[in-house]
Amino acid sequence: MRLFKIVCRGSKLSLAQADIFKKKLMAIQADMKVEIVIKETEGDINQIQPLTELEGKDFFTKDIQDYLLSGHADFAVHSLKDVSGENFFKDNTYAIIEREDVHDVGIFNENVIAKLKSGETIRLGTSSPRRVEMAREFLLKTLPKFNTKHVDIDSLTIRGNVDTRLKKLDAGEYDGIILACAGLNRLLRAESANEEVAALLKGKLIMILPLLECPPAPGQGAIVAETSPDNEEAKRILKSLNVSHLAKEVNEERKLAHKYGSGCHQKFGAVHINTGAYSFTYAAGKDRNDKSFSETEPKEISKQSGEPIPAQVVKELFNHQHINLFASVESIAKGKWQDQKNWVSKTDLWFDLAQQGAWVQGSMEGFGLNFLEETIKSPLVQVNNKSAK
Repeated sequence: MRLFKIVCRGSKLSLAQADIFKKKLMAIQADMKVEIVIKETEGDINQIQPLTELEGKDFFTKDIQDYLLSGHADFAVHSLKDVSGENFFKDNTYAIIEREDVHDVGIFNENVIAKLKSGETIRLGTSSPRRVEMAREFLLKTLPKFNTKHVDIDSLTIRGNVDTRLKKLDAGEYDGIILACAGLNRLLRAESANEEVAALLKGKLIMILPLLECPPAPGQGAIVAETSPDNEEAKRILKSLNVSHLAKEVNEERKLAHKYGSGCHQKFGAVHINTGAYSFTYAAGKDRNDKSFSETEPKEISKQSGEPIPAQVVKELFNHQHINLFASVESIAKGKWQDQKNWVSKTDLWFDLAQQGAWVQGSMEGFGLNFLEETIKSPLVQVNNKSAK
């Protein structure tokens, strides 16, 4: 039996993603021999400088791709958002094998409430210009207001893997950090990391950032596996594992994003949104010339078929799991918002609730419950709500 080697980074998340791919390989043939090989990348070695200050691109993928193309491995596994367009989508040597929740999430220490009440500046950890530009602006409108004092947000550089950043937050180096929901969900599902990550999330407050206000990086949440052009057996395997509709979605995101810029300096996001009733690709932020834009493709969005979630499922989501869904600002007068597990139907309601001192976890963005069902059921939201004090 031939041995297949998978190369990936050594972070907990990269290993979890490689293990997801390994399991998919084993599902094809249970007795297949598979070995995971760790390769350190430039982005792993230099943990001090912001990525925007480093020359070049593909800091987390180039060394792995070079290792693959030199014949030392059969497959390489990456987070798709780390791979530039120049080094991807060619020779039919890749597969999009899975995609998780595409949202970004703000994670905050519990004492952020006291700091908001006292009017202190909030220290937000993120090294992404996109997140600095869009998430900071959004949070200025959605962090709870407790008095007339203006509260500012100071964006500070943070480097390191997902678990490293959570430890820095837990140690009080930051009041909040911005991460991808996908990475947190995968770590919470991984036996090697779930207990540690769940412990680091204990007592934290979360905000799932809406896609229309804070669109993520193109391809965020997607795992891509690739092989070299001359590895015919590996190419056949990847072809069988490629999820075609996901590949189409990320292609549309990258195509739209390419019009406005690329690389880790970009201040915009692009995301394919499928609500069940509507399907479109959306990009927004600031382009390569620092000009604000928003664009939807196609321009005219037509309604598709889509069945609503049954009332019983709605009841289970918002009652059994102790999550509150408010229909109006008046709801906070009853004090129900104080458990900090609130969700809203539209984002403008979020802004109104924040003015009344409410903490909101996320918004349906006017798309209905179908749109947010997977997010609410995700390990991140469930673990956070179970561990909240």
